[in-house]
Formats: sequence, C-alpha cells, structure tokens
Amino acid sequence: MAQPAVAPTVERTLRAKHDLDWLPPHLKALRWAVAGSLWTGLAGLVAAIAVFAKYSFIVYGKGLAVLAAGGYYAGDRAARAVLRRRLHKLARGDVDLSSLKSEADGELVHVRGRVRARETLRGFLTPETAVYRRMVFAIGNERWVHEAAVDFLIVDGGGEAVLVEVTGARLVAADAKRKKLEGAQAGEVLALSLGTPRLEAGLTIKEKNRAAITAGEVLVRDGDEIEIVGYKSRSVDLTVEARLMRDTPIRTSLRAGRELPLLIAIVSA
Repeated sequence: MAQPAVAPTVERTLRAKHDLDWLPPHLKALRWAVAGSLWTGLAGLVAAIAVFAKYSFIVYGKGLAVLAAGGYYAGDRAARAVLRRRLHKLARGDVDLSSLKSEADGELVHVRGRVRARETLRGFLTPETAVYRRMVFAIGNERWVHEAAVDFLIVDGGGEAVLVEVTGARLVAADAKRKKLEGAQAGEVLALSLGTPRLEAGLTIKEKNRAAITAGEVLVRDGDEIEIVGYKSRSVDLTVEARLMRDTPIRTSLRAGRELPLLIAIVSA
C-alpha cells in the first residue's frame, strides 16, 4: 500500500518553450519544422490583415505575439505526439521486466508494466495522490510547465518489480485541458513562476498578479499501466526481501542517462 503523500524527489518549473530542450536532434527538427510551417502561415495572414485594416503596427504587433505562442505550442504538441508513438524505437529493444536484470548495466531499454507506489505526492490541482504530476499553466499569454515526482516501482503480471528513479525523468503526455483558477489555488500556481522580476512577455509582477491564470494537470497514479524508456542499472534498496541477511539489498532499476532522460508515458489508467 502506498504511503501518505510526501515531498517530491524531483521538482521543476520552467517556461514551456524550454520543455522539450532535451529532445534528440531528429525530433527537434520535427518540432521546429511544424512550428516554422505555422509561423509562415500566420505571418502571411497577419500581414494581409494589416494591409487590409491599415493598422499595421497594432495588428501586426499583436499578430506576432499570437504567431510565436502558436508556433511553439503546435511544434511542442506535435513532437510529444510523435515521441509517444516512437518510444520503443529510441531504445535498443523491448525487454520484459522479468529478464531486465540480465541486461547489461547502461543499456537503453523499453519496458512496460504497472505502477506500484511506495510513497506518493499530492496533485497540485486535485487532492488525488500520484507518483508523478505534470501541470501546464498559463498566466496571461505565457505558458509554463511544472513537474514533480517520487521514485516508484514498475511491476509485471508475475510480480517482478523494478525501481524507477525519477531524477532526470520526463513525462511524455498530451497537455490536459486547462481551466481558470481563482483564489488560493491561483496564488499557489502563480508562486511557481515568480523566480524572475520580469517576465518574458514583458509583464511586471504587479501586472502578472492581475492576469488570468489557467492550468491543467496529468497524474501518474498507483496502478496505472505505463511504458518507460530508460537506462538499466542497479540500486541499493532496503525493501528487497528475497536475499540473504548479509547480502547488499540490490534491485534492478531504470534511470536517466547522459544522452536521454528517463521517459515515461501512460498507456492506460
């Protein structure tokens, strides 16, 4: 049974434009190709409207803001969709959890199983508990990503359990539908992005506090079926029971590497 909600093992908040900076080169190319196509189309539309309306400075300025935001969003969304479909191709092969221990340490593998939570954290927008949460939120026109997670186990039908170390992990998921936040909840989300005195969009802190705040969240819960691409390793785990008293408690694990983070995708909840 999962333990009560705890502080995250890893937690990060960053501007959405940097969310996929870790992408492999060929997927980065896809991201920018999609964004570039949208930018080209929007630029032509904005220019045509500006000429027709004879308000070039005002209309074109606003159009550029929409164009930039739309390009980043569309490119990122396309890259995540392709990445979810190609997770297994990033690894050197699919591996059953029962045979993972025989793989060489450092091997990049693709596995599938169900989450077994040892401890959990609370969702940011709901009281539900999870091992991983990903929230996309917007303050005015500026989008941010917040992720937090705790280490957990992934198990197969035979009960084989592998430790998932979430440091350096990324959740590959479609963005949840955002809803408007108000009151204390809006204040908590706002506080996540107050690391700089001036925002990328040019808003001051005072202006930011008056901006509309929307957010949507994806949770990886105990019992969810997931797939993972990660590097096979071994970790000391005091919860390992099948061992001699003097043996070091070692469990097969999955973790991030230098070339690729640990990638997690939800198959079903």
